[in-house]
Amino acid sequence: MAEAKSAAIDYTSGQPRRHHNLYFEDGTLVMQVENAIFKVHRSLLVQYSTVIQDMLSVPSGQTSQDGTDEKPLVMSGDSVAGWGFLLGLQYNSPRNRPKVLKGEDLLTILPIAHKYCMEEIETWIIEQLKETSGYDGFVDLIVASRIVDSDELYQDGLRRLLLTKSFPTLEQAERMGAKTTYSVMKVAADAIYSCLYCRSYLQPTGQTRRSLRISPKL
Repeated sequence: MAEAKSAAIDYTSGQPRRHHNLYFEDGTLVMQVENAIFKVHRSLLVQYSTVIQDMLSVPSGQTSQDGTDEKPLVMSGDSVAGWGFLLGLQYNSPRNRPKVLKGEDLLTILPIAHKYCMEEIETWIIEQLKETSGYDGFVDLIVASRIVDSDELYQDGLRRLLLTKSFPTLEQAERMGAKTTYSVMKVAADAIYSCLYCRSYLQPTGQTRRSLRISPKL
């Protein structure tokens, strides 16, 4: 039963079909994302995105328009999960919105908000990410900085990671990338070396063991 339900909401394959929650009969805009067909209200999107507003404008001399049941507006390269979270937030109904948006959920919405210049939503997402704590939350900031191409956000995430002086897991390292992982691991290793150096150099009483010579370099 669970497998059947999971397959029903997997829109990466099969024929285009109505989204299980976000297809409203009185909707005024039909979009196709992967193989999901959304039918929503145009006003919810154009108020946040001039890019989508331009996409929906009919050029002079043309009578047909994308965004109908016969000709859905195809959102190429976008994810169903991202649009599902985004539209669920905009409709703000218990049926459509998740109870709690985690960092990974926000990062699913962020590429869409950035792509379609939804500045208000993008700013809100980044503010939410900045309020999170813990190693995974700091990694989320690094990932977000790459999505929106913000060096300021990257430096903020990196600073928070460095302050932990902790090693990342393999999954966290893969998300951060080689350069960031190297910086974080170097600081963590230096912190461990410093701690070992102090313990070896000092007697339990706090007196210096003069006979011990340790090079500051590995």
